Amino acid sequence: MIYIRADGNTAIGMGHVMRCLAVAQAVAELDCPPLVFLTADDKCRDMIEGRGFCVFSLDTDYRRMLDELPQFERILDKKSDLVFVDSYQASDEYYLKLGKLARVACFEDLGEAHPVDLLINYNIYAPQLEQRYRAAASGQNQDQYPKNVLLGTSYVPLRKAFQKPSSYQVRDKVTQILITTGGSDPYFAAGAIADALLGDTMMQQQKMHLHVVSGPFNQYADALRDRYGHAAQITIHEQVKNLRSLLLESDVVISAAGSTIYEVSSLGVPMIVFYYAENQRQGAEALAAGTEIVNAGCFAKEGSAVADRIGEAVRRCIDDSAYRERLCQQERALVDGSGAHRIAEQIRALCRRA
Repeated sequence: MIYIRADGNTAIGMGHVMRCLAVAQAVAELDCPPLVFLTADDKCRDMIEGRGFCVFSLDTDYRRMLDELPQFERILDKKSDLVFVDSYQASDEYYLKLGKLARVACFEDLGEAHPVDLLINYNIYAPQLEQRYRAAASGQNQDQYPKNVLLGTSYVPLRKAFQKPSSYQVRDKVTQILITTGGSDPYFAAGAIADALLGDTMMQQQKMHLHVVSGPFNQYADALRDRYGHAAQITIHEQVKNLRSLLLESDVVISAAGSTIYEVSSLGVPMIVFYYAENQRQGAEALAAGTEIVNAGCFAKEGSAVADRIGEAVRRCIDDSAYRERLCQQERALVDGSGAHRIAEQIRALCRRA
């Protein structure tokens, strides 16, 4: 069996589950063992089952992953099972104990060399961490470090909708702006950004329309509706089933620096990014260093300043279509859409290893 261990909720958003679903769909296309999702609770059950996968709830606290190991001891068979873990709550102690029960793979974003059979860091900054991973693997306690690593944007696990080529073309004028703030928007960034843009004289003159994506765990969903539900210049999108179409209809996308930045890049829609926490900071900074994408900063620390910087970046997009064309080309060069399939091939190989 292949087990995918991931969670999603108001506190951590949906990124872990979404990227694992992309991997699961790619694995399902290969001749691999059956696949089951393991979650701490039922918060993501409907979403996962809606993609056609079985879900087993461990009925545990997602922050206390060591407590779930007794259940793994009952269900795993070391000779044949593989557990793919995607959680910032998983410690090295957790991985070492789990590794005694089955083969283990994981997603990793922070440069921590976990003791697993396969470690994947698909982020744009991941190649800069290779020496750290390799040095750890060649140390004295080699059993405590990853046996194999996959690094860089070749392994970005895009969802199926974003794996096909993009036909996006940069338009002459900016009229449609999309704001996507992650699965939960813990600081109500959407409200601050929308207010900043609506109050800008240039944007009022351009008669631009704002599209705000409200994620499945957005604790400010009611506040969004109350504030903008009847505003002629804003459309709120909830329970979005086709984000690709929304993005392709946009002239500029303002996005939190999670997995969505790679989906936007695959299409080539001009983008502005910001971030909430450390696990997103490196991605936002690497994007700004490697392209002309504006990183507006950490909303959790300086929300008002970030909203102002986003407004300045939008004005630049309005003024300079050549700049938006460069962004389009730079973004498309980052990711090719085959990352989930490359990961699936590695999982299949690991399952077959004697």
